[in-house]
Amino acid sequence: MTNMGNARTISLEITSKRARGRGELVITAPVAALPPAVERAAYRLPTMTLTGVWQERAELSVGMTWKSFGSSIVLTFEPVDAGTTRVLATSTPAVPTTLSDWGQSKADLAAVLNAVAAEL
Repeated sequence: MTNMGNARTISLEITSKRARGRGELVITAPVAALPPAVERAAYRLPTMTLTGVWQERAELSVGMTWKSFGSSIVLTFEPVDAGTTRVLATSTPAVPTTLSDWGQSKADLAAVLNAVAAEL
């Protein structure tokens, strides 16, 4: 997907396989703007809990639903240039032997990345 309604979003790609997901958001914002944006975005995500925010990454946990036993989402912030940042998001299930989550990891990553983009 490209240009998700936010003028600062350059691209958003999300894939998932076997209850694991990976997403990438490229946005026109400096790396220093991401940690506060993630903290603000966490308020938009009632099913997730922000467990930590650092200058180069952030971590969230997702509670159990009828589709999954929960998961952990890690966001990594990588500078592309002075005004552009790549946000890499990975989702791993709380129970390592989970084989399927019926698309829940992909939906969770989309929600997180769209919420972060909306805060910038």
